[in-house]
Amino acid sequence: MLQYHHFDQIDSTNAYLQRQQSECDIHNWVVSADEQTAGKGMGNNSWESEVGKNLTFSLAADMGFLPAERQFQLSKAVPLGIIEVLDGILPPEKLSIKWPNDIYYESHKLAGILINSTIKANMMDISIIGIGLNVNQMHFQDWPTRPISLKMITGMDYDLQPLLEQIAEHIIIKVEQLKNDPTSIEQDYLKRLFRYRTWAEYEVKGKTMRLFITGIDPFGRLMMRDEADNPYCFDIKEIKFLL
Repeated sequence: MLQYHHFDQIDSTNAYLQRQQSECDIHNWVVSADEQTAGKGMGNNSWESEVGKNLTFSLAADMGFLPAERQFQLSKAVPLGIIEVLDGILPPEKLSIKWPNDIYYESHKLAGILINSTIKANMMDISIIGIGLNVNQMHFQDWPTRPISLKMITGMDYDLQPLLEQIAEHIIIKVEQLKNDPTSIEQDYLKRLFRYRTWAEYEVKGKTMRLFITGIDPFGRLMMRDEADNPYCFDIKEIKFLL
């Protein structure tokens, strides 16, 4: 059973759960906030969110069943849970997961995910899954990710709490699926992967390259090839998508 905790303002929902982890059992806690004063995205980037307009929350999941070397599997399961909910709101063919785990509407960023995990021996322990989903905000700074919100797409306002609960529940369902049927998670992730098996331009070490995504390796690295069929394998921050 998920336990929901809401704050008007907090430094960071992920940071709050990390502090609480040493004091009590936080597994299945969902912490949300109208405003995060120190919210972070992937790579320690800041996350822009107008107060009370979007979903900014963190969920603590017990991942003790997953070997530490396979922790990227969680980065596949979480966006699949979110996108399953969004499929009921937006055209599914326009939604995709941009490696490693951002959710895009066409070529615009709709949601971001930041996961902080602890490990016991060679197994995962508790993972704190931070999520920012653009919902009712209508104006963003001119970020390279070209942010977009549900309201910008549909023109409709959304009630945040029911949407939060629906997404949190679907993430837990996908975590259970990861435990019982990991192959289906891998297959579904590739089906929704942005630019999978298509040619596109990327920036690598300041140089523009035309590359083709062939898959994801067991450590979560992006596998690609160039037009001369040379193979490449990129970690986070080693390649930039040109949108």
